[in-house]
Amino acid sequence: MNTPVLEAIALTKVYRSAFALREFNMRIEEGDIYGFVGENGAGKSTLMKIIGGLVHPESGELRLFGQQGKQGLMEARKRIGFLIERPSLYPHMNAEENLKFYCHIFGIRDPERIGEVLHAVGLTEAASKKTSQYSLGMRQRLGLAIALLARPGFLVLDEPVNGLDPAGILEMRRILERLAREQGVTVLVSSHILGELQLLATKYGFIHQGRLIREISAGELLQTARSVITLSTPDPAAAAEKLRQHLQLHNISVSDAGIIEIPKEDMDLERLMSVLLQQGIRVDGFNLSAPNLENYYMDLIGGGNK
Repeated sequence: MNTPVLEAIALTKVYRSAFALREFNMRIEEGDIYGFVGENGAGKSTLMKIIGGLVHPESGELRLFGQQGKQGLMEARKRIGFLIERPSLYPHMNAEENLKFYCHIFGIRDPERIGEVLHAVGLTEAASKKTSQYSLGMRQRLGLAIALLARPGFLVLDEPVNGLDPAGILEMRRILERLAREQGVTVLVSSHILGELQLLATKYGFIHQGRLIREISAGELLQTARSVITLSTPDPAAAAEKLRQHLQLHNISVSDAGIIEIPKEDMDLERLMSVLLQQGIRVDGFNLSAPNLENYYMDLIGGGNK
């Protein structure tokens, strides 16, 4: 069995009297694009700061590339690129000058490396432009370029698309997919934009109140997450009640937007259409929603519709 890139064993971190992480366990294998899912305050950023050595746990064990202990983790972190919160850039300097500064900090002497990372993140044409003139998306990409300077085998990215417009989000996803596919980079990425994370990740870890409550592959998500039949009708409350009576199903619900939701696994489509016709229920819209990461997470923590 290959050595995991990251292994967290019973990590606990306390701020004052509150647990940020509580007996936290995680395992990330080489080649994973690991989507880290959790509400604000669940402990995502705390874990990433522990990985980077910015904070230290009260107890538990962290292993990076199989190494542990103070000296081992220091060596392992040289193989990790970080983008945690906003990248630190000098606004009066251009992209090349910022990257030269970080090359000096990291001890990188390869003169071609700056051009390589600028190309990797699509900033070659903007290399001589001062970063004070960069858009938010360009600054995020330059932050990613800094994280790539030391040719990391593992990227740790905390909300890398936060605040980006749709084009910027798409560009960031393409860059990360290319890094994983062409260079074999393992990625740990958190994002509150779960629809976008679902397009990127190959594996998910769900954190709630400082604990990792489940790990699941993208394939398993598609198999286990619920699909929902949705109906739009002029009087959804009355229609839902008729459907409950004639289909003998109690888990038919009406969303806040007035859409009737029926779990697909409980429903035979032919029978549903027959009841709709027999009861004269007018249908203005009919859809089958795909398994949804947000719904899966909300169901997992008990926040979904019952």
